[in-house]
Amino acid sequence: MMSVWLILLPLVVAVVLAFTRSARTARAVALPGAIATFVLATLVRDAAPLVTPWIPGFGAFIAFDPSHAGGVLALVASLVMVPTVLWASLRVEHQPGRFLAALFAMWGSLMGLFLARDLVLFYVFWEATLLPSLVMLGGWGGQQRRQAMLKYIVYAVVGSFAMLLSVAAIRPLSGAESYLFFDLLAAAGRLDVVTQTWLFAGFTLAFAVKLPMFPLHHWLIDFHEQNHPSGAADVAGTLYKVGGFGFFAWALPLLPEGARQLAPLLLGLGAFSAVYAAMIATRQHHLRRLLAYASLSHMGIVAVGLFGLHLAGLSGAMYLLAAQMVTTGGLFLLVGMLHARRGSVDAGSYGGLAASAPALAAVTLLVLFASIGVPGLANFPGEFLALLGAFQASAAAGVLTVLAVIAAGVYGVNLYQRLYQGPQANPVSDLRPLEVVVLAPILAGTLWLGLAPAPQLRTFEADANVTVTRLQQAEVVPPVPLAPLGEVRR
Repeated sequence: MMSVWLILLPLVVAVVLAFTRSARTARAVALPGAIATFVLATLVRDAAPLVTPWIPGFGAFIAFDPSHAGGVLALVASLVMVPTVLWASLRVEHQPGRFLAALFAMWGSLMGLFLARDLVLFYVFWEATLLPSLVMLGGWGGQQRRQAMLKYIVYAVVGSFAMLLSVAAIRPLSGAESYLFFDLLAAAGRLDVVTQTWLFAGFTLAFAVKLPMFPLHHWLIDFHEQNHPSGAADVAGTLYKVGGFGFFAWALPLLPEGARQLAPLLLGLGAFSAVYAAMIATRQHHLRRLLAYASLSHMGIVAVGLFGLHLAGLSGAMYLLAAQMVTTGGLFLLVGMLHARRGSVDAGSYGGLAASAPALAAVTLLVLFASIGVPGLANFPGEFLALLGAFQASAAAGVLTVLAVIAAGVYGVNLYQRLYQGPQANPVSDLRPLEVVVLAPILAGTLWLGLAPAPQLRTFEADANVTVTRLQQAEVVPPVPLAPLGEVRR
């Protein structure tokens, strides 16, 4: 039952905040709600799974299990959302209650998405996360927010429709007793390779949009560029990159033969996404666009880990997905703090800030080091394992991904130099006490994930073993040409 409360609490807080007009009242509601949700996220890992009928005739259940990979992601996302809520309550001046309501609605929907163990329920929460992100972009975005929203909606709707077709088809085609994960797992193996490939392709279109990966990534850049300058909506968008989790938790274990057929293509696209985005990031001056491309590069590495179809790569992909929630989210908050000081997201308008803001410079350097994969910090375990999995599958994909990691070091160091080194045109204030409070959970998460990866990796490996075992048990067959939709047989 605790899993249900972890989902309901932020949704209830969102409803209350939606009717709150005063900024002070909104803050008084949001901060205790955020802390309470985080506390629940720390406790829910030990909670018993919940399974209860939802739509019996359809085979859908209310089913949550926090003991799997989604429980780790729910905890990390909650850790990041606490400082994000605090920062948004300080920086959003126009209707702060409604902005915070959208943040909490996103939070609750993500908790449901991560913990769901019924495929229909997972799809419902997948769709539920779309509306809050659109509300934040449309209500508090920049001048080009309408174009960004339209692009985002087109990609999301096309992907979701393809996923809906696969969700609707997988149970009747496989003969599974229900949409519960383990019922589908037991039955989906009876599907022939062509059917599995078509079903996997439907999931792929949706998950590749929300990973995202080339060429379905174009919405991401405008999304981040046009969001509210505080960076709070960008942090929520960083947590929203859940396509990797969809592949890991659902598509790969349920449809191993389909995964085997499409993995070489997706592995190549992931490696290309990683190096392509990292190279573009090295030439960006708009800070949020730079971080958007950096995030896309990280998601390319996640894809490489996933589609290497190797135990280490699968575990590393999920670990990197969790780590980038902290590091990329932290960088967006830091860019929001810089914007609060100078009113600009152009890197060229900064320079030499370390002289007047040494603490801000030190925190930025630490989070940047974590983001580019320095050992001992959050991203390193995931990146290393994802690369290990990539080389097991393809040396070429591994080499491309290594180039992306090198490029990340280039744009990370260059960014720090442009912001904090050289002559200082105008001094800025150093970190304020409230900003220290905002950044403390980010720093704690960066060190926790970097120095103590074993407990989280054990959880990820246990789930990854299901996929690896299924791949080993599946009959190894050469790739076959896909049949037209009308010829797909049971």
